[in-house]
Formats: sequence, C-alpha cells, structure tokens
Amino acid sequence: MKIFHSPALSAILLVLAGMSCASLNLESRLDTVSRDFFNHARYIITREESKIFLELPPSSQTRFIEEFWQRRDPTPETEENEFREAYYRRIEEANRLFRGARPGWLQERGQFYILFGPPDERRTNPMGGRPIDATDDHQELTGGISAATGEKASEVWTYYNLFSSLSKPNQVELVFVDSDGTGNYVLATNLNQLIPGGIDSLLKPNIEFTHELYKEENIRSKPLLRWVVFDFDWEILKVENKAAGSNMLIRIALPYKKTIFRVDKNRLQAPLRLDIMVRDASQTTLWEHSLSDTLDISRSTLDQNPAGAWEVKVPVPRLLGKGRYFIYLRLENASGDQSVDKLLPFKM
Repeated sequence: MKIFHSPALSAILLVLAGMSCASLNLESRLDTVSRDFFNHARYIITREESKIFLELPPSSQTRFIEEFWQRRDPTPETEENEFREAYYRRIEEANRLFRGARPGWLQERGQFYILFGPPDERRTNPMGGRPIDATDDHQELTGGISAATGEKASEVWTYYNLFSSLSKPNQVELVFVDSDGTGNYVLATNLNQLIPGGIDSLLKPNIEFTHELYKEENIRSKPLLRWVVFDFDWEILKVENKAAGSNMLIRIALPYKKTIFRVDKNRLQAPLRLDIMVRDASQTTLWEHSLSDTLDISRSTLDQNPAGAWEVKVPVPRLLGKGRYFIYLRLENASGDQSVDKLLPFKM
C-alpha cells in the first residue's frame, strides 16, 4: 500500500465525492437522547460542532454532549452549568409565553427569546390599526400611529444593551408581526442593519457569540473560548488502481488550527495516529489499517500558512462492489490528548 503525505496544504475544503459515493442521512441514525440534544441545541451549536456530532459513532455521542456544555460553562469549577440551565429554562419559558400551532421555542419569537433573553421592553399592538409592513418605520410603529382598520397584530421588543463586549453596545428593536392571524409572529426587522454580523451571527453561531448572548457571564467565560475543537476533514474518492486491487481512496486533512502542538525549540510537533476500518452492511470487517506520523513544522511555517494542514491519502486495497459500507476513522494527537472518532456510512 502506498501512502501519500504532504505536511502543508494552503486551503482545504473537502466534501464527499457525490459521483463516487452517496452519503446517507447521518441525522436519521441518532438515538432518542442524541436526537433530542441535537434538536434543542439548534440555536447555539456551531456548524463545526454539528458536523463532528453527526459523524461520531453512537458510542462517542454522550461524551460529545458533555463536552459541548463544558465549553459553554462560565464557572467550570462548580457543579452547576449556568449556561445550560439558562438555555433550557428559556426553552420552557418560550413554550409558556408563545402559543400557536408550533411549540413556542420553535417560533421566531421563541428563538430570539432563547438567544437574547427577555426583552427590556415588550409592547404589543392589538388588531385594529393600520397594516404593519416590514418596511414600516419602527419609530412610527412604536409611536402608536394606527388609524385605519385591518392592522395585523404585532409586538415590538427592545433590548438596551446587546453585545456588551463591544465598545458601543447596540440598542435593538425587533418587530414581530402575526401576518396570517394564526399566532405565528414573524420577524419584520432587518437584522443586517441592526446587529453586528446580521442574520449570519444567528444562523452560523460560534462559541464566543453564544457566550455574548449571556452578557452577564461573558467576561467569566472568555478563557473557555480558547478550547480547540479537534476535527479533521475527509473525502472518499472512487479511484481505480488495478495494480493495488483498489477502487476507493480515503483522503484525510488535519488543519493546523485544530492541532495542539508540543514545542521543541523552534519546532512545533504533534505525534499522530490514524486508525481506519472498512465494514460492509452486515458489519463484517473488510479491511483495517493503522498509521503513525509526526506533524513537524516550524513556527514560521504556521505563521505564514495558518490555513495549512497535515494531509494523508490512503487507498483501500479491496475492490468494493455496489452496496452500502461503513468507514470507521479515529485520529489521535498525543501532544494535546486530542482524539476524534467518525463513523461514515456511504454507498458505492
């Protein structure tokens, strides 16, 4: 078996090769506990964490959930996790406050209540005034100008001090409108004009952002933001190699930014071990392999190429026919006590 190794890669964006292998729905295989966690964490789980969680084997999901909340615990020296308790408490409050066809926490008012907490002011506009449009001036809306009949029910939420770590915290007004009269209030405010980062901050949260939403805990939680979420990129390619008796190639890339290094003079080193196992649909092991390597770069290499990565390509020395398979991957970094497992179902 021939292994290709490149210690640096300027940019990595690896995806499952759709023409060769079709990935299965990873979320559908979650057990009840994991599915419940993943469902409730939708507003604060990062895209990176979501990817890791869905690729984990079931045996590793409980540990992930524990570490997910640990990363957000503002006082890890105590048994209580204030962040987790506040998050679930807000879900319960949203269900109680916002009635409708959908549970309150899944409505837009519920989402903002969970993320930002109760507004400093909440004003309701009952039916009977002029219609409210998303382009209406918010000052007019809150000034009580409602003359014509047919106005849709609305609410105006005001937060005086969002994003408290900024030099100039924002006062934000959010307008929600019940446009169809079903109790499903929809946000009519243009977030991109009001909130730093706009809607992207909500759809693609990061750990610092979620801590910032709990501004009273922000300063205490800063040290936790240095956590390195260990993960690697992967790609499965249909590459025929008759001489090696192979028709599949596994490509792994570990970004430098995900790696904890040990320092040896001017060198940065990370002893790595990669375990690979390929099984068929009946869970019969078709092939397994382990390899060890040391990621060894200079400080200047990391400074000049922070987006670089350790990369390895491993051909699977088996001719795989059409069908469903599973790849088990485990990568360990001894220098930082880092490890991550992946269970990747795919079709040939």
